[in-house]
Amino acid sequence: MSPDVTPLLVNWWKAKSAAVAKLDAQGRSGIGAQARDAKHMQSLAVFVRQMFIDAGLSEDEVTTDTVIPGYFRRSKNWDVVALHKGHLVGVVELKSQENSPGNNANNRIEEAIGSVVDAKTVQDISENFGKLGVWAAWCMTFNRDCEPRRRNGVRSKHFPLDPEFVPFSYASQYGKAIERLIARNLYQAGWMVRTWVNDDGTVGYDEPISTATAETLAMQIESRVKFAVQALRDE
Repeated sequence: MSPDVTPLLVNWWKAKSAAVAKLDAQGRSGIGAQARDAKHMQSLAVFVRQMFIDAGLSEDEVTTDTVIPGYFRRSKNWDVVALHKGHLVGVVELKSQENSPGNNANNRIEEAIGSVVDAKTVQDISENFGKLGVWAAWCMTFNRDCEPRRRNGVRSKHFPLDPEFVPFSYASQYGKAIERLIARNLYQAGWMVRTWVNDDGTVGYDEPISTATAETLAMQIESRVKFAVQALRDE
């Protein structure tokens, strides 16, 4: 049974609202500032961290908001980093989209690709992360109601666009991206949550990608941890 993530999303919405109120009180504005100030992803990071611990790692082996070295850039802060006996077991990136997907969605997907390519290049060149290689998961929490009401049609002057993106929505683009990131083995796991606030103030959600739910993520983390523990048993 898939774990109930409603309490996490309630915290996500509360933290978002608190961040907006704080910025208003300070006379500040801007989505970027909101994202930097908000603690909206903390409960989700703790939730995913616990998956690694439940799978068999010790608490001191799994950290949140942790730096690992890069190749094309100096370093990268990953939301969850799991180690075992000094070897990298997994890294997880948690992203959210609560407003203005037209301004940010493509950038988020490009960042996802770049982050994992950067980490895997470090490993390919130096084996800096140990014996197990880079296992990565990418997760998106998306506000269902931030889809723009009107969208300008996009055409390619020279080549046809992928029909998989028709009809287009930003939620479906994120979902397709996660499916393909996993299928191409750039990321080994993912999680897509689409959430909203009902008229009565309760929080709703669904997980539109069957291969990228909280349940499948937990299962894949469990498999990875079991592999790591077995592979490093003589370390």
